[in-house]
Amino acid sequence: MVLKAHAGEVTSLVCAEGTLVSAGKDDMLSVFSCDQGEYQFVRQIALGQYSYASALDVLDGKILVGQDNGRIQTVGVDGKDLQTVNTTHMDGEAWGLEVIQEKGTFLTCADDNQIFEYSIKDKQVVKEGKVWSAELFAGKPYETSKIKSTASTLSALPAHQ
Repeated sequence: MVLKAHAGEVTSLVCAEGTLVSAGKDDMLSVFSCDQGEYQFVRQIALGQYSYASALDVLDGKILVGQDNGRIQTVGVDGKDLQTVNTTHMDGEAWGLEVIQEKGTFLTCADDNQIFEYSIKDKQVVKEGKVWSAELFAGKPYETSKIKSTASTLSALPAHQ
């Protein structure tokens, strides 16, 4: 099966909560319902930020969008309530998003060497840290070259760990 979702390249893709969402260089999200391998087109959602979505996830009916300008947006799977999250990454792309379902939060990382845990319900950062620190890496300083990305994926451990 081939799904046509965008007028151009796909920049990110996620399948969660019975929903397949893709982002493309056309500044659109394409939303499909997915049930046991069957995909049905639902809608397209315009992002309107003129930045490419480099990371996606879904949490409680909201699509989380990490963009190459460091901004994080949320929008309902229904296409309503597009918002930019107040706390964003300040330098470079947001590369990783990971939902922590049981906490109602998500993690985000970016080129700026920062990790944020953000509460959707409370609309605030609940924890923050660094991907790289001298303490973790035997005193070696954080350095960037032409390729600035410090983390490209995230994975959350179960809450009891």
